[in-house]
Amino acid sequence: MKSSKTVLVCVTGQRDCDRLIRTGKTLADKLDLPLRVLCVQPASAGLQGNSEELEYLRQTARDAHAEMTVYFNDDAPLMAVSVAKKIGAKHIVTGMPEAPANGFVELIHKFLPDIPISMVEKNGKIHNICPAEIDEQTAKKLVIQA
Repeated sequence: MKSSKTVLVCVTGQRDCDRLIRTGKTLADKLDLPLRVLCVQPASAGLQGNSEELEYLRQTARDAHAEMTVYFNDDAPLMAVSVAKKIGAKHIVTGMPEAPANGFVELIHKFLPDIPISMVEKNGKIHNICPAEIDEQTAKKLVIQA
């Protein structure tokens, strides 16, 4: 996994995460950046996890001209932060936290406050967290709409 400026999409093993990959592809095209997809599965899941769904997401990533990496680790937010730093992520796309929130997005934002995050609801609506230091015009470029 070499370092470069990129858009990072964080998916779970759920089939409907394909919407995140599509949103990431739109954003990557808009920013003229490569797209990377990350999936962090619990270490206990091993290879017996949701392999059909992961293969579907891998194919969706491939169709979007993106590489998908799967890690087995019990600390998904810290693994995502590590990967984002390693690859030079310039924007992160995730799903929208549902109640009760697991803290995934909050931890990523805490450790990477300068990276915009787009959260995509199941219905496709997008919510954005933009760094406070950027001006309004730059923020508008980073914001994507459904």
